[in-house]
Amino acid sequence: QRAIPSIASYQPLGRVEQANAFGVRVSVHYDETSLNSGNGNADSCATSSSALLPNELFVKQVDASHYAHKSWADLRRTLLYSRTEARFYAEVLPCLRASGRLTTSHLAPECHLAECFLDGLVGEDETATDVNHVAPGASPAALDEQVSPDLLKGKGGALVLTSLGGEQYFQKSPLSPHQAAKCLAAVARLHAAAWEDGELLRLIAERLSDKGGSYHLMIRNPKELKNMVASWQHFSTQFRDYDRELFDRENIKNLGQRIYANAEYVSQELSPKFNEEYATCVHGDYKAMNVFLPTDDSISEDAIMIDYASAGIGLGMSDVAMHITHALSPEDLANGGEEELVDGYLTALDTERRRVVKPGQEQRSYAPYPHDVAMLHYQLATVDYFRFILGRFWRSATPESFDKKKDSPNTTLVNRNVGAALAFVARVDKYLTAFEEERKS
Repeated sequence: QRAIPSIASYQPLGRVEQANAFGVRVSVHYDETSLNSGNGNADSCATSSSALLPNELFVKQVDASHYAHKSWADLRRTLLYSRTEARFYAEVLPCLRASGRLTTSHLAPECHLAECFLDGLVGEDETATDVNHVAPGASPAALDEQVSPDLLKGKGGALVLTSLGGEQYFQKSPLSPHQAAKCLAAVARLHAAAWEDGELLRLIAERLSDKGGSYHLMIRNPKELKNMVASWQHFSTQFRDYDRELFDRENIKNLGQRIYANAEYVSQELSPKFNEEYATCVHGDYKAMNVFLPTDDSISEDAIMIDYASAGIGLGMSDVAMHITHALSPEDLANGGEEELVDGYLTALDTERRRVVKPGQEQRSYAPYPHDVAMLHYQLATVDYFRFILGRFWRSATPESFDKKKDSPNTTLVNRNVGAALAFVARVDKYLTAFEEERKS
């Protein structure tokens, strides 16, 4: 009711638990007297009729005390996710819409409230990449310790969004190539709107993150990289029987060490500064379940992205690589399917970028994204996503854990489908081998 004061009553419809937040769909009813008196909404939905207001909202909340069991390093990352998303809706999305470079109003759900309270836990100017920042009053060695529950009371964040639930949109994973292409076209619109826009990207770097992405090396727990070789040895032992020929290859035997040796360099190649070539705003967690697709495929309705908690500066190909790996079966990526999806994204990106260039300014304000550079970025981003999957998930993966998650759409396909996982290994070996050879030359 702070978001839309004219709400007279509401009824919870369902709860969604996420790793770093929880959400509730609510049906709302309005006070017509308040609407008619002009006090309908103090925020973005000022109107004189309930017919123009949403009848269903989605309330997303991060209650810090709910995550008291986490180590400070992991809890801090959760809190910064909440801050980033609140700032995206309150500060960045309005700038994108006002810039004239956004060709659709459907980039994200309508936001009615975005707030975050982290006083005493996270400083206003702390960055997501400062992973060694200890908890208030803690010793420098306390990153793996829990924070006193008393410090967490009343801390967290909240969003009130127009709900996309109902019959008009749907979510699913895995996706068909056609559905994935729609998702990639949606994220291309985001990338095009911020592409090499120094002023806007400076704001995003300062207020969101100068290293966008939920799997960026700079925001991950350092133990993930440190234990990379051991994680690969574990995974190889657990899954070798599914494809002995693959795991017996020398390159594959050493894959953990190779990922470890190249991780920092690969991450640097994918981390432009806000004023550098190809820099844009990335979504940062572009999995299949973070996109709502229109139910009626015969209309030109855009896909709508949600969960901007990892948005920041980066290369758009980091979103593309994550989405393709997360959302598509290996059969759909074989025989040129992967390249077709990447090319489709590049076409959508080029179309969107050209659409916002003013007549007569083409030579001065538009420079193509060279295909060879784009493909290199995509392949490096695929290797980078593999580093995250191996260090975060595969270190403890077993065939049994895959089986338990096989029907979980929010879980990346390569952590619940053995065929997808092994095809991912083969793709990454191919890309990493080419990259290693290039570096040697």
